[in-house]
Amino acid sequence: GNSAMASASSEATMAVARLPSIFQKGSLLTTSASLVYWSYIGIHSLVVGFPVACIIRFIHLFYDREKRVLQHKWTSWWAWHYHHWNPFFQTIVSGYENRPVDRACVYVCNHQSTTDITLIYGLKTHFKWVSKASNFHIPLIGWNMFFNDYVPIKRGDKNSAMRMFNECLRHLKAGSSIVFFPEGSRSPDGEIKDFKHGAFTLAMTANVPVVPVVQDGSSAALTAGKGSMIAIYNGGGWRINMNILPAIPPESFGTDSAEALAARVRGIMVEELKRIRAANSADAATLKIKGN
Repeated sequence: GNSAMASASSEATMAVARLPSIFQKGSLLTTSASLVYWSYIGIHSLVVGFPVACIIRFIHLFYDREKRVLQHKWTSWWAWHYHHWNPFFQTIVSGYENRPVDRACVYVCNHQSTTDITLIYGLKTHFKWVSKASNFHIPLIGWNMFFNDYVPIKRGDKNSAMRMFNECLRHLKAGSSIVFFPEGSRSPDGEIKDFKHGAFTLAMTANVPVVPVVQDGSSAALTAGKGSMIAIYNGGGWRINMNILPAIPPESFGTDSAEALAARVRGIMVEELKRIRAANSADAATLKIKGN
């Protein structure tokens, strides 16, 4: 089992096109730069990110109390600039034209790494997160999740799941889209795990589209969550892809159960992940030839 997982992980890493970089895996430069990067996030969040979020939260006491669009816009810039200016990878986002512009929806994205949290703000649209409750207690960033009225859930707690479901319905009716990681946790090998059904039950109940989002590369770029105590990047030059796929309208759900819809969407996302990796493998081969 472990050898198979290691093999799958290796194949996934090999499929990520990697540019030449001064940051090599395990080098002192990479370790130092990783620590500087995370220090910047902490200091910037303390000095700029959270103080501005507090001001905006005060404004939302009197204006747009339900959606809190301004709060999300600030949070998006706060998070996305960390991702966009990360020195260890480049990010390519495609499919912006597939975002529903006139209605709320349920976005479902595969989950590979801690990096995905900032990556998803590359959607550049208004949404609310569903996130495990413990994340809301992270200083500064977690407190801002409260400010945004994101939705907490405790794993394995049925009452928490019911509250989450009702909160998501409220947000959808108010015009806010919802983002789920339907696998429930990070994939240990970069492959797409089986989906939990909550996101799909929600979309069917609220009669809103499901928009699949497939990302790849963050698992190769970052060690965090894979046995490392400190988030040290695996060198630089990585490419992260995030592709927004066409919306699946509620009119096409038919008589599918939530389980069947989840399996259908997962199948679409697995095929897209294969397509991304095939394209990246071709690019990686081209880069290798040029390097020779």
